Amino acid sequence: MQQKNSSKKSNITFLIFTFNEEKRIEYPVKNFLPYGDVLLLDNLSTDKTGEIAKKLGARVSRFRRDGKSFVERPEIVNRIYKDVKTDWIFWGMADEMVAKTCLELYKKIASENKYKVVVQKKKTLLFDENSEFLPCDITINFFRKDSIDFRNNKIHQTGRFADHVKPSEILYLSPIDEYSVYHFSNYITENLIRNFNIYTSEQAKNISFKNLEIRIVIEPIITFFTHYIWGGAIWRGIKGVIVSLQYTYYSFIVLTKAYELKYNINLDTQERKYVRGKRALLKKSPKTNLLKKIVARLWISILSRIHKYYKFRR
Repeated sequence: MQQKNSSKKSNITFLIFTFNEEKRIEYPVKNFLPYGDVLLLDNLSTDKTGEIAKKLGARVSRFRRDGKSFVERPEIVNRIYKDVKTDWIFWGMADEMVAKTCLELYKKIASENKYKVVVQKKKTLLFDENSEFLPCDITINFFRKDSIDFRNNKIHQTGRFADHVKPSEILYLSPIDEYSVYHFSNYITENLIRNFNIYTSEQAKNISFKNLEIRIVIEPIITFFTHYIWGGAIWRGIKGVIVSLQYTYYSFIVLTKAYELKYNINLDTQERKYVRGKRALLKKSPKTNLLKKIVARLWISILSRIHKYYKFRR
């Protein structure tokens, strides 16, 4: 049954980016629809995401997001804006909702001409509704259509303030639950691994090569303690350890991919460097000197005893 939209005159469009979200899409659509137009930008879902959203009263646009469009660039944003008829936008995902107090404030802000960008707390929940992570995280989801500049945008960022935006036109909301964007994260390990390759490849392109070798060692360690201590994961027991290590792994992979870009290490260049060794093996067998043979013999004698012990013990 279609939910009646009582806010046709609202000056807000709630954008929701989706892909196969049939299990979750009901909640954000019902959350936003009383406060404005709801537009799903659906990445060619193969489930009932679009069907469910339409029945509830949302509009659905089939919007293909490939690897490049995971970063919001001007050409992508301009394409989206063609379907937006309001001055104000909420830029959201299927795992995000907003408290009613804040939504009422959105309507008030959109009806006035005082602010252009709203900065507020992002309340990220992991595992259950009581496990908040990164309590100091802030986000920009709600803004006037012309107030965010997406040129040279980076992954996990929402552009920058447009040049015409004045400091007095930015509203910073108190970091309390009533004014938070709730992020119901579903990043279990399987989902993380599935998305890591896309996200890390995009982010690696924007990493500075300066002191990269040292940063590969240091930054993942800093990432772990930043999320474990500052992010509050320490109070979540083993769950906090898991999440902090996942962020650490992400940081490490981004830096190693940047290292590969710096030194042009890829499958083609790697294979070209192997050619010499392969040709040598075709011609003749390698020769090992006497000292290396003696060391190798001693080493395999020790290893073989350890291996047999573990393999044949009862």
